Amino acid sequence: MKRLLAGLLVAAAGVAWYAYPAAEPPTPVAHVVAGDKGDGLAGTSFDGPMVRRRAAIAIHPAPGADRAAIARELRALATEAKIGSLTDATFAVFSEEMLAYLVPEMTFVLDEGARVYDAEAFMRDHQPASVAFYLVQAVLVHDLTFCVVPAAGVSPARVSERQDAEGVLGDSLHRYVTDVQPDGVTVRYFGAVLSDAQIAAVRDSMGRTAGVPADRVLVTATLSGPGVDLSHGVPDLSDAPHGH
Repeated sequence: MKRLLAGLLVAAAGVAWYAYPAAEPPTPVAHVVAGDKGDGLAGTSFDGPMVRRRAAIAIHPAPGADRAAIARELRALATEAKIGSLTDATFAVFSEEMLAYLVPEMTFVLDEGARVYDAEAFMRDHQPASVAFYLVQAVLVHDLTFCVVPAAGVSPARVSERQDAEGVLGDSLHRYVTDVQPDGVTVRYFGAVLSDAQIAAVRDSMGRTAGVPADRVLVTATLSGPGVDLSHGVPDLSDAPHGH
C-alpha cells in the first residue's frame, strides 16, 4: 500500500499584489488565514509546504474587452519576457482589504519564486490596451494533492465519475484537476487557502465515492520546500498593493 500511494503521489506532483490603471494531516490547529471566498477568514492546519507565497495579478478589463484574448496575449508576453507561466485563479486569493477596493474580473498567479516586483514590472511594460486597470499583490495559496486508492472492486474511473456526480469537490474547490490512474485517483487543487472544514469535505467525498474511510484519503503538498508556516498567524507579506 505504501509503495502504491507513493507512486500515485509522484505521478501527481508537478503569492502578493500590485494595482495599476490601464496604459496524513497534522492535528488541526486553527490558524487565521484569508478566506477561500475572499470575504471572510478560514482556519487551516494544512500549512507548511502546502501553503505557498506567490505573486498575483488582478485584472479589470476595459469595457467590451475579450477576456480570452487578454489571457492569450498576457501568456504570450509572459513567455516572451521569460517570467514563467500565468496560472488562472479566483479573486479569492487576494486580501480582504484589497477586495474592498477592487474585485478583479481576471486573476493570474505567477510561478514559484517570481516576485511581486517581477509581476509589477511585467504589467508596467506589457499592459495590454484592453486592460483598463490592474493590481499586483503578494498572496498565499494552497497547492494540494488529494490521493485515494479505492476499495477492492471499485475502479478509479468509477470513483472519478461518482465524485463529479456528487458535486462536493466542485462546491469546495471550485477549480481542480482529477488524474485517474490504474490504481487510484489524485485531485490537484491550486488556489485560495482552504479551511479545514473544506478539506474535510473533500476527503469525505473522495473516501465515500472510493468506498474507503475519509482518513484513507491522503492530503499532501504538491511541491517540496518549506512553504509558509501559519502556526503563529499570517506572516507579513510586506509588499503593499500597487496599481495602474
